[in-house]
Amino acid sequence: MSDPGRLLYLANARIPSEKAHVYQIFQMCDAFAERGARVRLIYPRRANLDELQDVGDPAAFYGVQRSPELVALPCLDPVKLVTIDLPALGKTPLNPAAFAVQTATFTLAATAYVRRHTRASAVVYSRDWPLLWPLAVGRERPRPVIWEAHDLPQGQVARRALRRLLPRLDGVVAISQGLARELAEWTRSASPPVVVASDGVGLERFSRVPSAAEARKQLDLPLDQQIVLYAGHLYRWKGVDTLARATAQLPPSARVVIVGGTPADRTSFAAWLRQEGLAQRVCLAGYVPPTQVPSYLAAADVLVLPNSGSVPISRTYTSPLKLFEYMAAERPIVASDLPALREVLEHNKNAWLVHPDSPQALAAGITSTLADPERGRRLAAAAALDVRHYTWNGRAERVLTWVDWLASKTNLP
Repeated sequence: MSDPGRLLYLANARIPSEKAHVYQIFQMCDAFAERGARVRLIYPRRANLDELQDVGDPAAFYGVQRSPELVALPCLDPVKLVTIDLPALGKTPLNPAAFAVQTATFTLAATAYVRRHTRASAVVYSRDWPLLWPLAVGRERPRPVIWEAHDLPQGQVARRALRRLLPRLDGVVAISQGLARELAEWTRSASPPVVVASDGVGLERFSRVPSAAEARKQLDLPLDQQIVLYAGHLYRWKGVDTLARATAQLPPSARVVIVGGTPADRTSFAAWLRQEGLAQRVCLAGYVPPTQVPSYLAAADVLVLPNSGSVPISRTYTSPLKLFEYMAAERPIVASDLPALREVLEHNKNAWLVHPDSPQALAAGITSTLADPERGRRLAAAAALDVRHYTWNGRAERVLTWVDWLASKTNLP
């Protein structure tokens, strides 16, 4: 790397957080450090959820061995009002306005910190492209600036802003081939260098998982039912509503367990389940610390990835963390048949793929997988073998090797 090993990771996120992207950030910081980088994680000092207030060591919370150097910077935080204090206010126009104020003030603080306290040759790395504007545009001395792309904005104003920024970046890490292709279509000849690096998993987290029976006893889950489990957030594009509707067509022995979601989202989803008459078939386990997730996955008979095909982030861009953890858990996977997921999954090889956004198709896929344990074991074993190609350490090595290549091919310091 340019400055031997100095990497500044800018993250506009609450730390710690129940959100998957912060988990991913800590896994990558740990993996970068394992590969020799000296990582400094710069984030905003923001209000947090009550259940996360007592987390003293974020690295231990996320189950990583090497904590990055943590730097919390001040910012204005109206997001607290619309997401934590009064979530009913979290709608347009208040929600976007609150996030805009928080993002703008943290961007100013982060830019000032980077310019004041770090060498110009240190690599600046972020998932949040708005943070990179001041550091990539009008730089007095070239500082390598890398964007890790997980999504592309859909609004016209944000799209124009990102198109203007992209040629000024030194490189982009795209989490999927579909995202990389769309970036190339966006920018044509002005595209910065792009490398594709799918998300990954820490296989060591799954080296000592309990048996299904032991996991169910630990977690107080029924021993006499077939558990169909989803782990993740409750956003609509994740397809949890499709999974809930599919429960009506599952065998009586099946019990759907949903792990995850913010408090506000769980409250809203639970109300929707009651309204639809589905509450008796779905168990909302709520948010659990990342260190407990492998035990929940081990308890399952089938793991479900019901992504919707209705939006680009789900259809084309995503590289779901849960996908790789499902594979490492060595349980059969039933997933939506979408281009983003087919970059890793193959029907009847390492997963059973079904038509997206169809409760009937999802229920049929789950039912047939439950009814054919031999097929389930075959799919699970193949997935566990394939996931060895998707580790955090491997991903970090790929990214850092690419950054070194960029430095050798360009005028980076």
